[in-house]
Amino acid sequence: MYCHRCGNRLASESLYCNRCGSKVESQSATAPRRAAHLAAPPPRPARRAPTVPSFSDQEPVEEYEEDYPDRYAEGDYREDSADEERVIFEITPAFYEIVPAYLWAAVLSLIVTAVVAYARGNLLFAVIGAAIFFIMPIIRHIRLKHTVYTLTTTKVEIRSGIFSKSAQSIPLRHIQDVTVSETLKERVIGIGDVLIDSAALDSKMVMNNIKSPRKYADTILDQLQYWN
Repeated sequence: MYCHRCGNRLASESLYCNRCGSKVESQSATAPRRAAHLAAPPPRPARRAPTVPSFSDQEPVEEYEEDYPDRYAEGDYREDSADEERVIFEITPAFYEIVPAYLWAAVLSLIVTAVVAYARGNLLFAVIGAAIFFIMPIIRHIRLKHTVYTLTTTKVEIRSGIFSKSAQSIPLRHIQDVTVSETLKERVIGIGDVLIDSAALDSKMVMNNIKSPRKYADTILDQLQYWN
């Protein structure tokens, strides 16, 4: 065994160290110390991996709403409508207005043809007479087809003319009233006039002789609710 103080080697029966004179402790007493000294230290706890905060790819709702406010708040609809104008309807006057003129032209042509045939004259005169009678109805028909009534998201417009064009328009925000005018005969055949009243005009704008006038008047009134 060895001295616990100086480490000198001693006989097993020694009571004191022959070098330093220290009392030798028994082997049984030193064993626990040595065992405790030589015992393996308790295992160290495993190191935890550092926690990395995760970030969501989507931004918080609050930030998104701040960056992109609601576009359709009160009053924004009018600005969008003004920027993106679109056509609600585009119609022309009804054909019935010139039907009587065509009928009269046909009757007069038949009378002239009958007179020329009875007189045994040249049928060329009958053809010329028929052409003259049909000139006015044809001109009126062409003029009718070149009259267009248009409603957009911002205005009502009337365009007319064959060679020289004319246009009249009223912004929807200036329209005060929309009414329908129908005679008894017009009500029977489903024809009428739509009268548009505005303080911006000296007289009413009139959409003459259109089919289902009440339907188009209601369409204009429906569009006015976004401006009034």
